[in-house]
Amino acid sequence: MVRKWEGVIGRHKSVVSCGCICLAFIVIAMFLFAAPGAAQQKGGEAKILKIGGLICLTGWFSSMDLQMGNELILLQDMINEKGGIDIKGQKYKIEVVIEDCKSTLDGVTAAATSLASKGIKFTVGPAAFFASASAPITTRNKMIDVLGYNILSPEQIGPNQPYAFAGLGGAGARTLSGIKLMKTKFPQVKNLCMVSPAGGINKPLEAFLRQNLAAAGYNIVGEWVIFPDDASEWSSFAAKINANKQADAVFWLNCITFHVGNMLKSLREIGYDKWVFAWSNAPCADVMKITGPDAAQKLVTQAFTPGSKENPPELEALMKRSQAKYGANVPLYFETACPLGILVDMIQKAQSTDPVVVKKKWESMDGQTVSSLFGPAIISGTKTYHIKGHGLSHAHPNQILDKGVVTDAGWAEAGPLP
Repeated sequence: MVRKWEGVIGRHKSVVSCGCICLAFIVIAMFLFAAPGAAQQKGGEAKILKIGGLICLTGWFSSMDLQMGNELILLQDMINEKGGIDIKGQKYKIEVVIEDCKSTLDGVTAAATSLASKGIKFTVGPAAFFASASAPITTRNKMIDVLGYNILSPEQIGPNQPYAFAGLGGAGARTLSGIKLMKTKFPQVKNLCMVSPAGGINKPLEAFLRQNLAAAGYNIVGEWVIFPDDASEWSSFAAKINANKQADAVFWLNCITFHVGNMLKSLREIGYDKWVFAWSNAPCADVMKITGPDAAQKLVTQAFTPGSKENPPELEALMKRSQAKYGANVPLYFETACPLGILVDMIQKAQSTDPVVVKKKWESMDGQTVSSLFGPAIISGTKTYHIKGHGLSHAHPNQILDKGVVTDAGWAEAGPLP
């Protein structure tokens, strides 16, 4: 009886041994064939990273910002076509979620609050002078906000807004680049009549302008002319500029196309024949649509010229894509697209979608050069913003409008911000 059970047990052991061997082969096969599948699942199917876009779809600034919203989506598509973001083997496609800022500070606050309520941790924009309304919201919610423009206000970038970063050179870089162009192409100009929209000037920016213009050998003379952001009457402001007989030219920072076109038209109608330096992205061809050819005289703006040999390649590609979709005469701005490109690059460098980690990485790159749509950009501006690693500076394009003809005036470097 014992031997009988021994036989059964022996046969059972053989079966178990064979089963174990087969199981071992199955486990090995699962490891060999399933492991690559797991890696593919991790890196093959992209997750979605939502990025907020603070864009004025309505109100006075929508004349410029609507197209900047279109440019955001175009760059989103270009980034995704190139593979998106890769973080430790996990692919991410970006999805821009646009909220309407309504061209008011209250509208910006509401838009930023809406993005925060949706759990979005990264935003780009707003442009113009509106970041003073978005930065407190994004900072409170630890959302990185990469600004489409800034006017050196501590409410926009500074020690109290540690999650706000410049994604475009802003007023500081525009000033330094403009000075460089004036010195090179207009050496006869020495005395300047200053012009600003009410929302585009503040004490830190005025101090920056006075200091850097004086250091470059320029004199600010006469009354500083300030007009409403949404002005509809221009003759009184043109008269003030014309009354400044000491000035050789107008130095005008922070303006958009409808500002420039209407002011230039009013100036020429009263016989003002001096150069107007409007340091903003106002395409000269669009300005001339407002002024007409007779008043389209002696204007310089920081606008793009498609096909310019100095255009950075990625920017030129985005211009072509914009023209292909929206027409050859579409205005080109990229003031919010540029921040999107830099933000994506920083997330990639940080290898994280945690805003705290990205912030730390960004701040560690103070003084370094990064790629941008505008070409090499220098993370700088500690003295200017009183916070390390949050400012940005880069070259700007330029156009000249004179005698009804638009010409490419090339790119002018800004150098690092102080």
